[in-house]
Amino acid sequence: MGNSAFSRLVNRLLRRRSEDEYRNWLLKYGRIVEGRVIDSIEEHEHPVIYYYYNISNVRYESSQRLTPEQERRRSRYVPGAAVSVRFDPRRPGQAIVE
Repeated sequence: MGNSAFSRLVNRLLRRRSEDEYRNWLLKYGRIVEGRVIDSIEEHEHPVIYYYYNISNVRYESSQRLTPEQERRRSRYVPGAAVSVRFDPRRPGQAIVE
């Protein structure tokens, strides 16, 4: 069994998801709140946004590299812009911007 196959098996046994699987799970089941873009930068020729959102009076800050689809709509992710954030209700610090 290759190293990546072993990692997938361990992750499955521990109920961990790959990054893509987790992103898809958040898009489907994550709760939605409004957030705001704080800043954006170019990192290795890809845009990265920094944003915050509030859940139960707790402010969370995170960053995200924009997906190719989001890059095409880049004007929606300028500093100060309101964005929809999907978060994991069990781990509210884990979130993505739609």
